[in-house]
Amino acid sequence: MASYTVPEGRCTVCKRDQKHYYEDCVDSTTLNLQQTLKNGCTGKLLIVQGWFSSAVSTQSYDDLVVESDKDLGELLVVILGNPQNWMLSAGSACFTSKTATMKDVKQNQILCIQREKQLEQRKTKYQWLPFPDLAMPSGIDDRVSNLPSDEEFGAVRTLDFLENALTGKGTMMLKAKLASIEALSDFEKLATALGMPTFVTHHLARWTRDEEFGRQILNGVNPVVIKKCVTLPPNFPVTTAMVHESLVRGLSLEDEMMAGHIYICDYKILDGLPCKDGWFCAAPICLLYVNKKKDLIPIAIQLKQKPGSDNPIFLPTDNWADWTLAKMYYQSACTQYHQIATHYLPCHAATEVYGMGVMRNLPDAHPIFKLLRPHFRYTMAINTKGRLKLMNDGGTVDRIFAIGGEGRRQLMYRGGMAYNIHCTNIKRSVQERGVDDPNILPGYYYRDDGLKIWHAIEDYVTDVLNEFYSSDGDVKNDPELQNFARDIYTNGFPGHHHAAVNFGQYEMYSFSPNSPAGMRLPAPTVKGEANLKTILDALPDIDTAGLAIAVAHMLSQYSPDECFLGSFYGERFGEKTVQCAVTKFVKTLANIEDKIKEKQVS
Repeated sequence: MASYTVPEGRCTVCKRDQKHYYEDCVDSTTLNLQQTLKNGCTGKLLIVQGWFSSAVSTQSYDDLVVESDKDLGELLVVILGNPQNWMLSAGSACFTSKTATMKDVKQNQILCIQREKQLEQRKTKYQWLPFPDLAMPSGIDDRVSNLPSDEEFGAVRTLDFLENALTGKGTMMLKAKLASIEALSDFEKLATALGMPTFVTHHLARWTRDEEFGRQILNGVNPVVIKKCVTLPPNFPVTTAMVHESLVRGLSLEDEMMAGHIYICDYKILDGLPCKDGWFCAAPICLLYVNKKKDLIPIAIQLKQKPGSDNPIFLPTDNWADWTLAKMYYQSACTQYHQIATHYLPCHAATEVYGMGVMRNLPDAHPIFKLLRPHFRYTMAINTKGRLKLMNDGGTVDRIFAIGGEGRRQLMYRGGMAYNIHCTNIKRSVQERGVDDPNILPGYYYRDDGLKIWHAIEDYVTDVLNEFYSSDGDVKNDPELQNFARDIYTNGFPGHHHAAVNFGQYEMYSFSPNSPAGMRLPAPTVKGEANLKTILDALPDIDTAGLAIAVAHMLSQYSPDECFLGSFYGERFGEKTVQCAVTKFVKTLANIEDKIKEKQVS
């Protein structure tokens, strides 16, 4: 009796009666099993019972072991029919060997047909839905039918944005016992009501300090806007005389720019966006300086793009209320930009394009499918929920942000037009923004740690691809891969930097004065008139602040069944060289993690 193992027998299989299910498996004559070999032969096979003991009512990867009374050669694919007493997610289930290479595919007509049928079936379930009015990447068309079962949330994770956010808001209000905001300390009560985040415990007392402001620009949830400034934009007329007290080296502003000590954050993309009635959003420009202590600090903030007498440049030498209010308007603009242009568009909307391209164009046995597929776990599920309740007209984002409604739609359009595949290439991004030198701009951990992870991924992917593609010609001659590239090119350019810009939201946004979701007063046009009452009147009301904090808390949570980078590759590849690459990759990531933890402690 010859025994064969077909890895990754992935299928949704359950039985009406589990007892009879196991007994039926013993009788191979009722299972309608076919095997396909390199020589094109087919025939009946007996399933070894042990495989089913772990497969009943599960949705997992496992090895399918089959036996034959003679040596049949190397197995490439097993097709399992649908007997009367079985309930399968499709009419039949195909189990493809991990060793089914592109060469095997081209030489075996049956295998080619099987792969083509799989993709044909998927394309009926995974249809594109374009969003031309928003200039954002296309997504899955969930209007055609229910979301494919492979994309649904698992049993341990269910998500309803609005319900969870409102539940969190209700809990917060109950614990805080606030009817309205009367003092800045009331925002602290809201911030701590859902649990004390790291930001509150370590940085709440520092939130008005310029060093904390600079730290958040470098290592908060929106660390991708800062650029080196070598020439001031013409609409930002800052002079040495204005900022000389901040330039502690005694150099002119021009000389400090030449030395690489001056940086800028410009939110001109927000200019002219409409806001909801009674709400306001600035389009600020902020100039920053690396001082002798190697801290990044703000030295000038202009809240509107057009210079003029009604658009003063705020400075650290202004009174406390003026300078604090200017930083609040900046942070409010940053918060709204981050959620739409840094988080949703590149991380969710664009990543969905990759997931769609993989499912539409790459069969399970394809090495690029195995490499990419784990990264799209729950992507389409969370995105369809988000489009329905979070990013929709009148949804949660519109209720929270000053630019809710038409302003949100316009920002999505502007962000989509500005986005390309290189936006989330951290190596290229830090170089193009002139922030790649740690000796000149220290303490930029998004860059330092992110590049280590980037290089680890790059090395791993190179090791894997070298196993399957020895030349550019191999890539060009892979029709499935070419179809994948063509499909995602047509429908969008995805990228990945989700962890860096998502999971820290609660820390940054839990204390509303630190990062308001919107301002209730227009940006100040003169200096010397602001006071504490002005600040309180400008900040969000308790309902808006509470909802914003609850949503940030919800979005920052890890799923109970979260899978982290490096934890999901080994089960998909059978090649020894790839297994070695996986082991090396996991060890590299563990070393990076250990060093980050050591740095956090120190």
